[in-house]
Amino acid sequence: MKVSFLKNLLSALGTLTSLGYAQTLQASWDYSYDETEAGKQIAFITPMNAGSDGSVAFVVTRGDGGGGNLQNQVFWLRAKEDGNSPDTPLWTSGWQATSGFTDIVAVRRNHLVYYTGRELRSVTLQEDGTANAPVTVKVFNGAEEGGNPVVLTLEQARSPGFVFTVATQEDKRGFTLSAFRFTPAPAVISAVPTYTTISSGNSLSISFRSSLGVNYQLQSSTTLTAENWQPVSVPITGTGGLVTLVQNVGEPMLFFRVIAL
Repeated sequence: MKVSFLKNLLSALGTLTSLGYAQTLQASWDYSYDETEAGKQIAFITPMNAGSDGSVAFVVTRGDGGGGNLQNQVFWLRAKEDGNSPDTPLWTSGWQATSGFTDIVAVRRNHLVYYTGRELRSVTLQEDGTANAPVTVKVFNGAEEGGNPVVLTLEQARSPGFVFTVATQEDKRGFTLSAFRFTPAPAVISAVPTYTTISSGNSLSISFRSSLGVNYQLQSSTTLTAENWQPVSVPITGTGGLVTLVQNVGEPMLFFRVIAL
């Protein structure tokens, strides 16, 4: 019995060892920033928020090490097209005096959403890779819209199209959750291969291969030349597999497209 048990134990250890060797972690790219010349010290860095395009965004807070005023800067980084380490970030906010807590809300493809103080801001990349100036999407007012400081979650909640804020009551005995529908920046229209089938009646099935974490939206238009396609439903998050959308069609005649947000 002891010999049999020992053989089974060695067999199990051998299996675990082989599984361990099958899993590897390899360095991909890095980026370094040094505050020595500026005479500043890094105080802390907020948790990173990664996008489905491989980019990562986070907020760095620095000070003089003597208890003076702190400054924040948003860093948005992504590897080069060839996979090598970036020379410069995709975008930075520049060092700004802290007027309120700053954090990343969401990172999408070519799209960054963050908040500072009570302002929700959005930054988008152009086709040439340069960043547009930040746009203030909303200024939260009152304790009913997020308390003080504002507490926002979006990416962590995995709920496409919504921004959530949490406000605690002044007596600390409860809280209020507020949901705001978030309209993303205009998406760069990309070719999303689709497969369409028409079932019984007026039901149209549209299937496409999705990427994990990427948000997609079905849109419709009465003409192929329309500038303003209308969303058919709220965005959905890709699973990495085949996604099927079922849409009732009828009058008037409509064209459909799937875009990646």
